Amino acid sequence: MDPQRRRTLSRLLSRLDDLSPGEPLPSVEKGRPIGGAFRIGITGPLGAGKSTLINETARNYRKRDKSVGIIAVDPTSPFTGGALLGDRVRMHDLTLDEGIFIRSLATRGMSGGLTAAAIDAADLLDVFAFDRIIIETVGV
Repeated sequence: MDPQRRRTLSRLLSRLDDLSPGEPLPSVEKGRPIGGAFRIGITGPLGAGKSTLINETARNYRKRDKSVGIIAVDPTSPFTGGALLGDRVRMHDLTLDEGIFIRSLATRGMSGGLTAAAIDAADLLDVFAFDRIIIETVGV
């Protein structure tokens, strides 16, 4: 993914993450149908190895020349209100690959492992033509 598209996607995801419930989604590339990406959800308790599994899965997809978008749902920081970014730290080597995009989203107090923005964020990755989208829940 070229740097300009990466920045655009990052900005759109930030806007999406900051939306209030019921607020309209940001305008994105019109005309690209959603549903072209294969989506995978990974969940489990804290320390189960979710990030390690995602790391290896993403590497294997890249060996097959598939682009990978990762949505990592992290606990909310009590100081900033944003994601704690623990999952991104464990997947650091993937950030060097231009065919992989990783975004952390904070739970913002939601229970159940996901955040309200996770599915919309996956739809946005789909619009940006990622072949595979992996959604990791916070440890449940």
